[in-house]
Amino acid sequence: MPRVVEDERDEVTAMIFDREQQGRIEAQHGESPEVARLIAQRTQLLKEHPQLRALQDEIDGLLGTTIDPMVRLEILFMLMTDRLMEMRKVFGELMKLASYAGVDE
Repeated sequence: MPRVVEDERDEVTAMIFDREQQGRIEAQHGESPEVARLIAQRTQLLKEHPQLRALQDEIDGLLGTTIDPMVRLEILFMLMTDRLMEMRKVFGELMKLASYAGVDE
Protein backbone atom coordinates (compact mmCIF):
# COMPACT_ATOMS: atom_id res chain seq x y z
CA MET A 1 0.00 0.00 0.00
CA PRO A 2 2.74 2.57 0.77
CA ARG A 3 4.18 1.90 -2.69
CA VAL A 4 0.95 3.18 -4.29
CA VAL A 5 1.20 6.38 -2.27
CA GLU A 6 4.82 6.78 -3.36
CA ASP A 7 3.85 6.20 -7.01
CA GLU A 8 1.09 8.78 -6.70
CA ARG A 9 3.58 11.26 -5.24
CA ASP A 10 5.95 10.62 -8.16
CA GLU A 11 3.11 11.23 -10.60
CA VAL A 12 2.16 14.49 -8.88
CA THR A 13 5.79 15.61 -8.91
CA ALA A 14 6.02 14.88 -12.63
CA MET A 15 2.87 16.88 -13.26
CA ILE A 16 4.22 19.82 -11.27
CA PHE A 17 7.46 19.72 -13.24
CA ASP A 18 5.48 19.80 -16.47
CA ARG A 19 3.46 22.76 -15.23
CA GLU A 20 6.62 24.58 -14.18
CA GLN A 21 8.25 23.87 -17.52
CA GLN A 22 5.14 25.00 -19.34
CA GLY A 23 5.04 28.16 -17.22
CA ARG A 24 8.64 28.99 -18.15
CA ILE A 25 7.90 28.46 -21.80
CA GLU A 26 4.71 30.52 -21.66
CA ALA A 27 6.62 33.31 -19.89
CA GLN A 28 8.92 33.48 -22.89
CA HIS A 29 6.02 34.46 -25.14
CA GLY A 30 6.90 38.05 -24.24
CA GLU A 31 9.58 37.49 -26.85
CA SER A 32 13.00 39.04 -26.67
CA PRO A 33 13.83 41.68 -29.30
CA GLU A 34 15.98 39.10 -31.12
CA VAL A 35 13.14 36.57 -31.32
CA ALA A 36 10.67 39.27 -32.35
CA ARG A 37 13.06 40.33 -35.13
CA LEU A 38 13.41 36.74 -36.35
CA ILE A 39 9.64 36.27 -36.35
CA ALA A 40 9.28 39.48 -38.38
CA GLN A 41 11.88 38.18 -40.86
CA ARG A 42 9.98 34.89 -41.18
CA THR A 43 6.74 36.78 -41.77
CA GLN A 44 8.40 38.87 -44.48
CA LEU A 45 9.90 35.76 -46.10
CA LEU A 46 6.45 34.15 -46.22
CA LYS A 47 4.99 37.30 -47.79
CA GLU A 48 7.69 37.28 -50.48
CA HIS A 49 7.46 33.51 -51.04
CA PRO A 50 3.86 32.41 -50.40
CA GLN A 51 4.66 28.94 -51.77
CA LEU A 52 6.47 28.31 -48.46
CA ARG A 53 3.27 28.83 -46.43
CA ALA A 54 2.33 25.12 -46.63
CA LEU A 55 5.74 24.12 -45.30
CA GLN A 56 5.50 26.66 -42.47
CA ASP A 57 2.01 25.38 -41.61
CA GLU A 58 3.40 21.83 -41.48
CA ILE A 59 6.22 22.96 -39.19
CA ASP A 60 3.84 24.89 -36.94
CA GLY A 61 1.47 21.91 -36.75
CA LEU A 62 4.22 19.49 -35.76
CA LEU A 63 5.87 21.85 -33.29
CA GLY A 64 2.51 22.66 -31.75
CA THR A 65 2.29 19.11 -30.42
CA THR A 66 5.11 19.48 -27.90
CA ILE A 67 6.72 21.98 -25.58
CA ASP A 68 9.89 19.98 -24.96
CA PRO A 69 12.75 21.87 -26.66
CA MET A 70 14.67 18.68 -27.45
CA VAL A 71 11.68 17.07 -29.14
CA ARG A 72 11.08 20.30 -31.06
CA LEU A 73 14.67 20.18 -32.33
CA GLU A 74 14.24 16.53 -33.31
CA ILE A 75 11.11 17.42 -35.27
CA LEU A 76 12.93 20.23 -37.08
CA PHE A 77 15.87 17.93 -37.85
CA MET A 78 13.47 15.32 -39.21
CA LEU A 79 11.74 17.86 -41.46
CA MET A 80 15.03 19.28 -42.71
CA THR A 81 16.36 15.79 -43.43
CA ASP A 82 13.23 14.90 -45.40
CA ARG A 83 13.50 18.07 -47.47
CA LEU A 84 17.20 17.55 -48.12
CA MET A 85 16.55 13.99 -49.28
CA GLU A 86 13.88 15.29 -51.67
CA MET A 87 16.30 17.90 -53.00
CA ARG A 88 19.02 15.27 -53.41
CA LYS A 89 16.66 13.07 -55.43
CA VAL A 90 15.71 15.96 -57.71
CA PHE A 91 19.36 16.91 -58.11
CA GLY A 92 20.18 13.32 -59.10
CA GLU A 93 17.45 13.41 -61.72
CA LEU A 94 18.79 16.72 -63.05
CA MET A 95 22.28 15.26 -63.27
CA LYS A 96 20.93 12.33 -65.30
CA LEU A 97 19.13 14.73 -67.65
CA ALA A 98 22.30 16.82 -68.01
CA SER A 99 24.38 13.74 -68.82
CA TYR A 100 21.83 12.62 -71.43
CA ALA A 101 21.91 16.09 -72.99
CA GLY A 102 25.72 15.90 -73.16
CA VAL A 103 25.60 12.48 -74.85
CA ASP A 104 23.31 13.74 -77.62
CA GLU A 105 25.72 16.51 -78.63
